[in-house]
Amino acid sequence: MKKTALILFVYIFLYQINNQCIAQVHPKMIAAFNKNVFSNGDTLNFEINLADSFKSIKTASIHLWIEEITTGRKWHYKYPLLNGNLNASLKIDSTLKPGNYAFNFMMQRNFFRIKGKIQNPEKNDILVNYVLLSKDKEIVTGILPLDFDKSFISECMLFQDSAHIFFSRPSHKGTELQIEFMNDLDSSYKVEDSITNFISIKNDTDSSTIINLAPSNYQFNKTDNLYKTIMPAVVVNSKSKKIIDDYQKENVSGMFSGVDGTVIDGLSSDEIANTNNLLTYLTFKVAGLSIKTSDEGTEELVWRKHRTDIYVNEIKADPELLQDIIPAEIAMIKIYEPGIPVAFGSAEGGTIAIYMKHGIYLRKNKPTNNFYINGYTGLNAIWK
Repeated sequence: MKKTALILFVYIFLYQINNQCIAQVHPKMIAAFNKNVFSNGDTLNFEINLADSFKSIKTASIHLWIEEITTGRKWHYKYPLLNGNLNASLKIDSTLKPGNYAFNFMMQRNFFRIKGKIQNPEKNDILVNYVLLSKDKEIVTGILPLDFDKSFISECMLFQDSAHIFFSRPSHKGTELQIEFMNDLDSSYKVEDSITNFISIKNDTDSSTIINLAPSNYQFNKTDNLYKTIMPAVVVNSKSKKIIDDYQKENVSGMFSGVDGTVIDGLSSDEIANTNNLLTYLTFKVAGLSIKTSDEGTEELVWRKHRTDIYVNEIKADPELLQDIIPAEIAMIKIYEPGIPVAFGSAEGGTIAIYMKHGIYLRKNKPTNNFYINGYTGLNAIWK
């Protein structure tokens, strides 16, 4: 299994702000923008720094809530503050309406950590494994010690966009884990400090556009339900077509969508969910597929005498991960026969791509060992 070290204090900022002409100073934070009047297609650059008296805060999280002042429409972005600094940019999409916008920066002392508790502990449970598959194709593995109450917490982590995380017992024996997972970034968080700046998007063809309206009585309320996030919820219209078709459109990309594969539907059917052993189930469904014990003693799939590639959420994974996947949490399995290239270096033994349930496709309030989680916004994002 590939292991990746997450290093918090060696971080490459991709964009440097050269024209810091608009600055707001607060007791703890200083916010600087490259300008305050923009047109669609412009890039808005901003930098957040901590005041000298708070330089001791090495890591924190910055929540940016952008609000269109006249309508109350909101956008939410999350950034890591490292060594007291954040330097990022937003590309202003052509769909944004001209008008005046408030940029509300809120500092949270918490940083992302893997944090949770085993709900069905066994006597010998002292450790828990995790595998984190991030959207940027990185795989992070680790082992966390359990506290006396079977809770666990990791060191601070940094990853971008979203990820799927799986938990398992080190021995892969015993009952399936039921985890209570907590994400401090997505739950109610304590605001350590906040600062607001205002910008305008100008319509170049309309000279009457009001520029940089900053109402003195402006107050931001993040609890309002009229908002849009960087990763909006997916809306499925099951009346017009199958749910699995919508799922594929939203989640299948690259070569996985460019070639034909056999689809096993885990959303409209309980067939996958009802299986007790995923490996055995796949050999039953796919002619020519068989199970082989590797030299390391782990079971793997082979097809036409060659090892079969396994992908989970389009990230190449070790076959051992299949032991940690609860079949009921699978949304879809796509099977590609040997000879069909779905990724660089595809195996001669074919490819099996497993896609996990997340968002609206999850069965709410059901105990599980895997979770779809949101990380931080990229330092060069699009605002639309």
